[in-house]
Amino acid sequence: MRTYEMRVYSLRTKEALDFYISTVYPRHLDNFGLFGVQAHGLWTRKDDVANRILVLVSYAEGDDPGEVARRYIQSPEAAHDARGFDVADILSVESTILIPSAGSPLK
Repeated sequence: MRTYEMRVYSLRTKEALDFYISTVYPRHLDNFGLFGVQAHGLWTRKDDVANRILVLVSYAEGDDPGEVARRYIQSPEAAHDARGFDVADILSVESTILIPSAGSPLK
């Protein structure tokens, strides 16, 4: 069974959020598979003034999400994905590991 992770990114400005959604995240989709990461969705909260992005990803059974994230962040692919984006605009990242229940359609 895959391990799921909900990541909540808080960004400094609406402009940074828009650039991440329109440019950086689509680039991630081209490279996540190289690291065993599967993307399931990207959301913003309705009327959110805090500039947050919610991302649901999953990892292959047995993979450590923290280790996969470290390998990805240190990779040339991640640097390519973030070009033109000031990573200092990410104020925080909250990570929650989710384990699907028996009745979940996501396994």
